[in-house]
Amino acid sequence: MKKAIRLAALAGAVFASLAFAGSALASFSPKLVVSSATPQATGSGPTRIGVVVSNADDPTAKVSIYVPAGYQLGTPAGGTKLGDVTATAAAADLGGAVLPLTGELDAIAPTAATNAAAAQCGVSPSQTWNLHLTAAGQSLDIPLFVVAGAAPEVAAGYQTKLVVCLPPPDVPVGTPGRATFGAKLLSASFTSSAIIQPVASGDYRWTSLWTPYNPGRGTVNAAGSVEVQSIRHLPTQVKLTVTKKKVTKTVRRKVNGKIRRVKVVSTVVRFSSTVSSNGATAASATIVTTAGGKKVGGASGSFVLKSGKSAVVKATAVVDSDSGSVPTGQTANPTADLFYHDLGQSGCVPTAIFRGLPCLDATIGGEIISATSTVKGYR
Repeated sequence: MKKAIRLAALAGAVFASLAFAGSALASFSPKLVVSSATPQATGSGPTRIGVVVSNADDPTAKVSIYVPAGYQLGTPAGGTKLGDVTATAAAADLGGAVLPLTGELDAIAPTAATNAAAAQCGVSPSQTWNLHLTAAGQSLDIPLFVVAGAAPEVAAGYQTKLVVCLPPPDVPVGTPGRATFGAKLLSASFTSSAIIQPVASGDYRWTSLWTPYNPGRGTVNAAGSVEVQSIRHLPTQVKLTVTKKKVTKTVRRKVNGKIRRVKVVSTVVRFSSTVSSNGATAASATIVTTAGGKKVGGASGSFVLKSGKSAVVKATAVVDSDSGSVPTGQTANPTADLFYHDLGQSGCVPTAIFRGLPCLDATIGGEIISATSTVKGYR
């Protein structure tokens, strides 16, 4: 494992002291975003996870992401690619330039280096995954540990957590364990085929515990730890209703050189669609409807089919994507980036296992879903 990810000793630091002062929270407001890599109504499909911190926030030392009960966790063999990763980081050694990082998430066999990193991070993992990233011609490997929940965590509904510890970016150059380029994590999103969505309907609340460094010192600020959450409403789906009506008109047309009255049949198609999240109205949804690939309206409207023609009506909904997206450092992609709806602090429900730590934010992960119906016109 590269020198860049040699970690400052974190074992026990987060829970050594959960008493905190208001000043410890002065500049640390991360976000967690959870969605699906292949949106479906319910069950199956890999999970997509994103994190965001501000460049003005204190550097992140440790993140523990708690997977709610109902999700299935696989045990992939070492060497298995689990998904793709995008990230951004501010590089102090490059004048604060924000670097885009790309790579993949892999399951790996534990090594002496990852075992040492796990011990420094204060965890005994059941699996070791690796965020293999590249930026500016350099490679960076960050171990992501899969850890079984302790008894109180399991009782709270979290059987597994994903834990990562990061090196300090803002200590003097040459300090052992300092981050490569003095790189400070700003965002990351990754897909894991080893975390499968629940089959049962419900509201699944992911939570996470974040601990910062003391700025410029490379020491862990356990008193500055905060909780942030992300909610998955399953199933989230589009209901498309399509009706048709036969319309017959008599028109005058020239037939064989003579003006005749002929009957013309057409079909008026009316459509309407709604989005629900576990049976409730979605927090945010924008719907576009197409027929034969051409836009014919929003959530509701109508269009006309000529006699005997048919069309596939498709309602596409962009759901819970109105607040922002997890930065990738790449050109914005409205169909591929991880968007979210921000519920703010009022949507964050403190978890008892964190013993009164501030619950700062909750999001709903965005997704794009659709429903189709084929309509045959009257003759």
